[in-house]
Parts: sequence; C-alpha cells; structure tokens
Amino acid sequence: MACAALAAVLAACSVKRMERTVLPAGRTPGDDTGSGRHLKAHLRDGGVYVLDNWRMDSGGAVVTGSGRQLDANRVIVRSGTLSVPVASVALFEVDRATTSGGVTALAMVSGVTATIAVVCALNPKACFGSCPTFYVTDGERPVLQAEGFSASIAPALEATDVDALYRARPSGRDLEVRMTNEALETHAVRFVHVLAAPRPAGLRVFATPDDRFVAAGPLTPASSCVAPQGDCTAALASFDGLERHSWSDSSDLSARETVELTFAAAPAGPRGLVVASRQTLMTTYLIYQALAYMGHSAGEWLASLERGGPSAVSRARAMGQLLGNIEVWAQDADGEWVLAGRTGETGPIATDVKLVPLPETGPGPVRVRLRMTRGAWRLDWVALGALGPEVQPVRLVPVRVVRDGEVDEAALRRLDGSEGPLATLPGDVYTLHFELPADFADRELFLEARGYYLEWMRSEWLAEENLGRAREMVLDPHRALRRLAAAFKRQEAGMDSVFWGSKYARN
Repeated sequence: MACAALAAVLAACSVKRMERTVLPAGRTPGDDTGSGRHLKAHLRDGGVYVLDNWRMDSGGAVVTGSGRQLDANRVIVRSGTLSVPVASVALFEVDRATTSGGVTALAMVSGVTATIAVVCALNPKACFGSCPTFYVTDGERPVLQAEGFSASIAPALEATDVDALYRARPSGRDLEVRMTNEALETHAVRFVHVLAAPRPAGLRVFATPDDRFVAAGPLTPASSCVAPQGDCTAALASFDGLERHSWSDSSDLSARETVELTFAAAPAGPRGLVVASRQTLMTTYLIYQALAYMGHSAGEWLASLERGGPSAVSRARAMGQLLGNIEVWAQDADGEWVLAGRTGETGPIATDVKLVPLPETGPGPVRVRLRMTRGAWRLDWVALGALGPEVQPVRLVPVRVVRDGEVDEAALRRLDGSEGPLATLPGDVYTLHFELPADFADRELFLEARGYYLEWMRSEWLAEENLGRAREMVLDPHRALRRLAAAFKRQEAGMDSVFWGSKYARN
C-alpha cells in the first residue's frame, strides 16, 4: 500500500531523479559512451574510480574517462583522464540523471536494486546498513548473531569489536561463520577471530564491558520490571526476540528514561547483571543525516579525521557519547545508588549479550536501574547471576575462506593481516572456517572483528546538503539532537520495515 501511494504521488509530476544501476563482477556497463552518466568502479582492494564521459574499449577490457581515483580511505590519489582495467573491478555503479515520471525512473534500476530503491525512497534515512553481518548455526540453521565494528564509519574510527555468539551450537570442530555485506557500503575487514572460552559446568561465560570473560549462573529473571510505559517483566524474562523499547522524545533526542528491576530471589555472594540489547534505528538515522548534510563533501570530511588526529576523532564521536550507552545502577551495601557500569554497543542489527558486575549488597532483594536515552535501545533479556571465575579464551584464526564455492586464498591472507584488510562490496559473502578445540561442546564462543566501513552516498541525501548543519552536529551535538527530534519522530514508527526490507543481496 505504501509503495502504491508513493508511486501515485511520483507519477503525478515530472521530477529530476538519479537512475542508479549496480552491476556485479562479470558484468560491465556496456560498450557505448557514458556521456551524461556517472560511473563508479569499485575495486577489489576497496578503492574507487569516479568517472564522467567514460567509454569502454572495443574489447571490454578497459574503461577510460575523466574523473578521480580514490583509495580505500577515500583520499584522492590522482585525477584527470584515467583508465581502469576491468579485471581489477569488483562492481560497477552507474548513475544517470533522468527527467521523467518517478515510477519509470524507479523501475529502470536493474535487478534486486529496484526493490531496494523503492523501499528506500519511502525513507532514505532508514535504508539497511551498519557494517559486516555474521551468521552462525544455532544447531538447525545459520542465524544472525553478530555485527562488526558498527561505529567505525571511517578509517580513523577503525575499532575492534567483540560479540557473543550466544546461540551458536556447533555440531563438530569445523565452525562456519558466514560474513556478508548486505548494504551499499564498502567494508574494510582487518581480521575476524573466534574466541573459544572454557565454560565451567552449569555456567555460561560472558564478556564484560572492560573486555574480561567471566562465568556466571544460574541466571534468574527479574521478579518485577517497571518502565515509564508500564510493566516489562515478561518482555525481559528470556532471550527470545520479544524486546522492550520506547519511542523517542519529540523535543530532544538525548532525553533519558529509567527502567527499574527487582530480583527477589538473589544469589548469595558477588553478582552480575546480564543484558541482551541492540540499538534502535536512532543512531542509523543520525549517521545518515550527518552524511546527507555533508553531501558532496562527505568523503573529504571523513578523510579529514585522519589528518585531524585524536582531537578530530573525539569531536566526531561527541554525538554518540552524548546519546551514551545503557547505564547500570545498583544499590550498594549502604542502600546508595551507584553506577556499576555501562553496556550496549553501536548497531541496530544483532543483539549482543554483556555482563556487568554489581557492587556488594546486603541480604534481601537486589534492585537495579537501567538508565538510557529514550527510544535508542531495544532490550531483549535482563538476568541476575552469581559470578563465577574469570576465564581466558583461546583465539582462533580462520583456517579456510570460501567464496562462491571456491577456496579464496587471497582473502585468507588478508584476514590474517599479512596483506592489509579485506575489502568487501555489496552482496559479497565469505564463509570463514575455524577449527574449534576438541572440547568444543564445553566452550563459549565469541566473535572478534576489527575494521571500518564506508557508506555509499545515496542520491536522495544530496538534496539536504548543508555544511552549516553538518558542523552543528559535530560542534554542538545537543542542539542538533533537539533540532532533529521532531523530524525523527515523524518517521520513527515506520523505519524498521524499511530497514529490513532494503538489505542488499546479489543475484
């Protein structure tokens, strides 16, 4: 219904739109001239050529045109008349300005991207994205279990991310991890490891916010959970996909809320709180809005983080720090509320599980408060457990990488750090094989990934280019969050369906 309504509106007027065609490896833009069409040639090493007035040679082996060559960090390498060997290209992207009814323009986008274009046109700030996605079997089928380095939207923000593979149920020592690029992004993956931690009998092992691995159990749900919207006890009782979340504040996106939990049956001794959470699409919206304001200068803005050093990186992270993580508050032995720690990481795709140790308390019920930005987090599960021993995981590297049914030795070398990061493009799927220890059934598994990613600019964003607003988001993020609150509120309810309906998959 929504797509039909959109089509009717677009058909009623003649508008100038950008027609985009994405061609995977093995397909070229054709032998004719590219006059009036902008060509992006995405290289296998993550670099890109941006060309105008381009032409394929008669044999289809080389594309020549005027434009710029950028490296994987989007720094300009050279400009002028350039030639690109087709063999070095992983994917072509062709844009052409058209003046026609919107339905025709949208229908001309080729292959699976036609569906993505229609869905994303409903809400360009909700298109699927946010780094590599990882699938591991739960004993029956591969399920989405992790997303890597979601906050690393530029080389200067490269980071290591550890995610619990809490639902992984390997049937043997050969563990398959499927790494996918399901968005219009370039991913630069430095490494992917599996951490296999020894699991004491009757306990589970969790990562803590300070990067330790601690056993805990038995795990007890809250006897009561009260949020501003009402009772949340059932929603947080188990890790089952039934999530508790709120809606954003209409005047300030940094407004906070508190969820209070009581655990009547509390274990004796040191305790920890297990929190399974993921973000809503608020952060995704804000990242896309920032890129829209940067417009044609987005590449230069992100590249400047490298030149600006730590202070520039700190400013780039200011808005995320203002939104914050999930604060875990608990009563100590004197009944005073103290901050026990923070949990939750950037990313709306996969639910992560972390353990926050709590302060010593006296006998009786344990009370905990979760304080977070309103409308920014989805909570799936919260439980209390007695703390067990700290354990040391074994770090495992891939022993084999498979792509398109063939062993990919070059990808394996890149993922072990010997040849620089592995660059992946939309639709890429790599299956990473790890050899688990012989006692794999008694191991808790975690995924450790390092890298960064680069968003591809959407033509719909460029209409909002406003460098003054971009500077505001960096220099005065609180003001920007107040100003953007109403706009986000208007589209908040429908963002999830657009997001999940616009995943990129190569035919």
